[in-house]
Amino acid sequence: MPGIAKTQEGYAMTDTASAFGDDQLTRDLVEVIAKEGMVDLNGVTPETTLESLNIASVDYMMILAAIEEKFEVYVPMDESLAQVKDVGGLIAVLKDHIQKAKQG
Repeated sequence: MPGIAKTQEGYAMTDTASAFGDDQLTRDLVEVIAKEGMVDLNGVTPETTLESLNIASVDYMMILAAIEEKFEVYVPMDESLAQVKDVGGLIAVLKDHIQKAKQG
């Protein structure tokens, strides 16, 4: 199943992470979510709920802060993020924010 594996050097994409998408932005987002959320994404699919991963609100804020720093964008805590229930939804919303910021 798709995921991130913790290695001695840090976190690395597993070869099955393509279930989330093959583009670099998606892979980067999955990596940040795994690292900052302290989540082993092996066996996680886009439909996996954030609740089932035990991502607490403080973890969620750390994920957002890391994404803002990595991609040099502001990610507002708006209704689109508040309604996210699963990993795929989170990635879709984050990709949308990043792509809009890069266009603007």
